[in-house]
Amino acid sequence: MARLRRGCGNRTVGLVGFGAVARRLVPMLQAIGAKVVYTSRQPAPDVPIPFLPLAELLPVADVLSLHLPLTPETTGMIDAAALAAMKRGSVLINTARGPLVDEAALFEALTSGYLRGAGLDVFAREPVSKDDPLLELQNVVVTPHLAWLTTETLERSLSIISENYRRLRSGEPLLYRVV
Repeated sequence: MARLRRGCGNRTVGLVGFGAVARRLVPMLQAIGAKVVYTSRQPAPDVPIPFLPLAELLPVADVLSLHLPLTPETTGMIDAAALAAMKRGSVLINTARGPLVDEAALFEALTSGYLRGAGLDVFAREPVSKDDPLLELQNVVVTPHLAWLTTETLERSLSIISENYRRLRSGEPLLYRVV
């Protein structure tokens, strides 16, 4: 733990989006010595960490972590201009939705050395192509879309599966049927 504290002391983690997942990260980040700030559509009234508009958060975050849904307003929000506004040497983490990030601009920011690294759990096109240039970079860590898997989402998924099995057996309409 001491090594982690030294590594994160005086580092600022910027959370973009402040739903349940981001809120659960705050105490963990603080436990390893990170200063945490966030942005969302509007400040939450009962939050003990600083709110900053995105334009103010980008240049102060050593780590920028995305936690928001994909909407017409958020698609491509981390584009070349947003990446250029980030602190030189910072890291981008995207566990939310791939299309939030302009991947060509991210590739440029990473290969130019402007950004130190990226952690990607999602891509604009999934499954990601084995030829995706981001996969070749040494300063990119990729995970196989695991961020969604929390105890709560697993329990909810198993509950829906169980309920749909019951409904199927009794001839009732299934929940969340995709046709």
